[in-house]
Amino acid sequence: MTFPISRQGLEQIAIVLAVGAALFGLFALLRWRRGVEWRRFAQSAAFLGLLVVVSLGLGYTVAPNIPTPPVPLTARLAQNPTPDNPASVAAGRALYQANCAVCHGPQGLGDGPAAFTLVPRPFNLQVHVPQHAPGELFYWISEGVVSTPMPAWKEKLSDTERWEIIRFLQALAAGKAT
Repeated sequence: MTFPISRQGLEQIAIVLAVGAALFGLFALLRWRRGVEWRRFAQSAAFLGLLVVVSLGLGYTVAPNIPTPPVPLTARLAQNPTPDNPASVAAGRALYQANCAVCHGPQGLGDGPAAFTLVPRPFNLQVHVPQHAPGELFYWISEGVVSTPMPAWKEKLSDTERWEIIRFLQALAAGKAT
């Protein structure tokens, strides 16, 4: 099952829910101290508890199960040396179709023919590519992704070929490649 939201997104949702629950609890406590009946306070406290449980549940069960492998800082800061032009995008498209589409699908949606046999299923690249630096993408393509079936491509594809694939993925995510 793929999630259209990243681990960081889920963590942010959990934080927002926890802050909201805390503010709601503070409001309920202030109202109770002003003499509002005990039953309303108990209902408010129960609702506050439910919000805390839901936010912690999101933060500690769903989010850690979404693999976000560590990337060295030097790799994260790397920039794509291939030119951002139609020729690089076309070369990247050809390489992507030959090597990546079987798992990630022709449009990068994570729906390739092999995707349904993989655990976890490949991510939707149109969603994930804009969320990561080019160097991170290059690192994951080169080294593979731990805890997933994503293999390392550094032995099969040259540096230039991997960067061209990233150019294509960026164009695809931006709606500039069909």
